[in-house]
Amino acid sequence: MDSYADQKAEFIRDLVVRMGGTEADDLARRTGLLDATVRALLAGDGELMSWEVVSACLAAAGVDGVEVSEVRGRWAAAEAARWEEWGGQLVGAFERNGNGKPTKAIETYRTKVPWRQLTERYPVTFKPWTEPTFTVDRRLPDPSTANDIRHFYVLLAELRKWAGSPRQSEIEKRSWGTLPDATISAMLQKDRWRTTSDRERTRVGHFARACGLPAAEIARWVEAYERVRHILPTDDLAGARAEGAELRRRLAAAQTEAAELRERLAAAESERHADPDTTTATRRWRAGRRWSLSVATAAVVVFAAGAGVGRLAGGAASPGSLCFTGTLHLVGSTAFERTADIIRRGYEDRCPHAKIEVSAIGSNEGVRALTAGNAASTVAMHDGYLAPDSDEVRLRGFRGYPVALVAFAVIANRDTNVTGLSLRDLRSIYAQNTGPTDWNRFKGGADLPIRLVSRTEGSGTRGIFEEHVLKGPEPDLSSSDCRRKDDLRVALHVIRCERSSQAQVLDTVDTVPGTIGYAEVHVASDARRYPNVRILALDGRTPTASRAMDRYSFVAPEIFYTDGPPPNGSSASAFLTFLATDDARRLLQQAGAPACVTPAALLSAPCQAN
Repeated sequence: MDSYADQKAEFIRDLVVRMGGTEADDLARRTGLLDATVRALLAGDGELMSWEVVSACLAAAGVDGVEVSEVRGRWAAAEAARWEEWGGQLVGAFERNGNGKPTKAIETYRTKVPWRQLTERYPVTFKPWTEPTFTVDRRLPDPSTANDIRHFYVLLAELRKWAGSPRQSEIEKRSWGTLPDATISAMLQKDRWRTTSDRERTRVGHFARACGLPAAEIARWVEAYERVRHILPTDDLAGARAEGAELRRRLAAAQTEAAELRERLAAAESERHADPDTTTATRRWRAGRRWSLSVATAAVVVFAAGAGVGRLAGGAASPGSLCFTGTLHLVGSTAFERTADIIRRGYEDRCPHAKIEVSAIGSNEGVRALTAGNAASTVAMHDGYLAPDSDEVRLRGFRGYPVALVAFAVIANRDTNVTGLSLRDLRSIYAQNTGPTDWNRFKGGADLPIRLVSRTEGSGTRGIFEEHVLKGPEPDLSSSDCRRKDDLRVALHVIRCERSSQAQVLDTVDTVPGTIGYAEVHVASDARRYPNVRILALDGRTPTASRAMDRYSFVAPEIFYTDGPPPNGSSASAFLTFLATDDARRLLQQAGAPACVTPAALLSAPCQAN
């Protein structure tokens, strides 16, 4: 009984006996692990769990030291058998890697030989992880409790303590070189929250795995990072400034309302004296006419509302009037990130005292980040328009500023052997309870299961995909790892997982066989970063954001949203005014995104709300 499967089965049987019938939900509550993690451990599902996870469950079940040592022996035997099956291939993969970057080897082998550490690069050698010494009453920190990005990094340091406080050099070896010692040191320093990026998101995942967490737990940490990385730590001064800004905004709004009421009263009195036969209803209609006219004007010249400086077209405003001093936050759509970053660089080159921070956290999260208190310094990036009856538009008065057209692509892993689909076939793939589940159902398709990789609920890109392409909702979620259905969802028709960002969708489609998803076309076209991703034609048409592409359905305007009109003289006001200039149009052209505002300061037809 020397095979990995046999050794693992023997280890699981022994582990369950030692646990003495302790319930999985009870162990999860005591350890801080996910209920699904504990159930998978006791059932022997999936990969061999790390000793960090196993020992935490043993301690929670009250297993004593002698028995723990015996379980450790069986666990080590299973881990060694795993190495016997896959170790040679891993060593060969590293030896063939001449440039010393192990990313692809890690993607391939991290679940096959998870608990080995790199000891020497040349010649390549591996050995089991050093058995850690754990503290009493271990409990895994919960990343969902992080209330801002600084707190998240505090919890990341606590995760390291939970794992037995491995040295930074050991974490580097456990991560097979993807986390150099200096990078780990930077991740754990107190001011790491000042820098956030998709690269950091990947590092958080590698760090969590190097601390012994399985895939489901790693996803929890990565998702927590995605959630909080745009939430900056607060301090008393910032709170006071926000409160003062809110009071000033309310005062200005009250003064404006009072002036408008006086103007309407004067107009009504003038009309009454001029035409005594005019009815009260007619007088009210005339007095209120200016409100509908102002709405119509805003629809034609979109950047007039709240801007208050310079002309709107032709770049005629002086450079100083379009520049602000300080920091502006652009938060939201991950598909919008590339275009926003090009605009950011161009604006900062023009206005050296301005700083723009782009945080791609998803359309829905971007809208949630808007408040009356940050209206002067925060703009949300959103794929397409918010619904007119949404709370943000109807109750809170959000203002939308169309920026540019963006094209999205339906993408698939190259091993599907599919280069294009009809809209009818695509909709059949995404049908709720019917339709094909294997790529061999299509001409030339490979013998692989169809795996749908979707964005999470609230994503602007997903909303556009459902509204413009599918003409209906996506099917139910059935998988957490995108490879197979979860145990509780095996009855669902198709394998479908969700990812919280565009980068995660592209990474998954690039690495998981048989996958199909969707992403912004320029990023999806990066063959060096995503060599296995193929852009599919829809009804024979390939994606582009050209205004003439009226028959390609996966195109939408990217919208900047503010919480009400931005205050005159604010960073948001200056930036939005700049977007109507010739300089901004040139930047958008550089990004391959047709500008929504024409040189005549009109809103192009494809960018108008339906």
